[in-house]
Amino acid sequence: MRTSKYRLAVAGVAALLGGLVIAAAAVADTTFTDATGDATGGAPDITQAVVSNDTAGLITFKVTTAAPLVPGSVLAIDLDTDLSPANGAEYVLLAGLGGAGMLKWDGKDYVDSAASIVMTRAGNVLELKVNRGDLADTSKFGFDVATVLLDESDKILGEDSAPDGGAYTYALTFPQCSNGKDDDGDGRIDADDFGCSSPTDNLESDDPVTLKTGLAKVVPAKPKAGKVAVVSAPVTRVETGVGIPAGTVKGAGRAGATPLKGVGKVAGGRASCAFKLPAGAKEKTVRGSITVTYLGKTKVVPFSFKVN
Repeated sequence: MRTSKYRLAVAGVAALLGGLVIAAAAVADTTFTDATGDATGGAPDITQAVVSNDTAGLITFKVTTAAPLVPGSVLAIDLDTDLSPANGAEYVLLAGLGGAGMLKWDGKDYVDSAASIVMTRAGNVLELKVNRGDLADTSKFGFDVATVLLDESDKILGEDSAPDGGAYTYALTFPQCSNGKDDDGDGRIDADDFGCSSPTDNLESDDPVTLKTGLAKVVPAKPKAGKVAVVSAPVTRVETGVGIPAGTVKGAGRAGATPLKGVGKVAGGRASCAFKLPAGAKEKTVRGSITVTYLGKTKVVPFSFKVN
């Protein structure tokens, strides 16, 4: 089992400086509490840790102690990103009054990581931010928080840990439009899904549907009385730029005073209706429309032609 990382590297914390910047708003947060009054030797007493992540995968740890950090105190967060407690943690975040940094297990030892750690402090609340990409793109991890108080020779005078046994577990939460999944089963994911207006949109399935139709045409070009004439028109979904693959079509018209009802279908991106022309319709003009419906949206295409 790996030894605790903060015991190995507390003396180097001041050299691992982090910038003070503001990150994006969190999408989800979980609060973990710890008993008070159990710190020893004057070490900062941990009371709670709040963990959250934003849509870009920036993970934030906000740790509250009963009193602010003091000179010689160090706070560490051990991260078990492979969820194998027996192997120890793969990463450790370290923070003190001089700055913050991260260590990574390289298979033999814990070494300084090039990860960009952001630290802010406000009273007795210390906040650390780390990118998910610096933690092997983890989506769930176990963690514990610890504080130590050191003397000038780096001897540990006191400590506290949270939880008092075992570890906490945090699972990153993402809205549907930034979780890397095809939530509505339409073959499109996140930003490529028509239902996603932004990474914080939590509903992929509300895809907009806009239909565009072309001019109707009749086949044969010179319909004959007593025969079948097929009226069709191209129907394109604007969002995809391609013809619709399915839908329902209804057709209605008149040959003079005689009503006509068509039999409709969608094929090859065209909506069509077949009309049986009355035997007495010669030289008459047929006028009507075909109505196509696809994914709840409807378009009406008018038509007219003369019977030969």
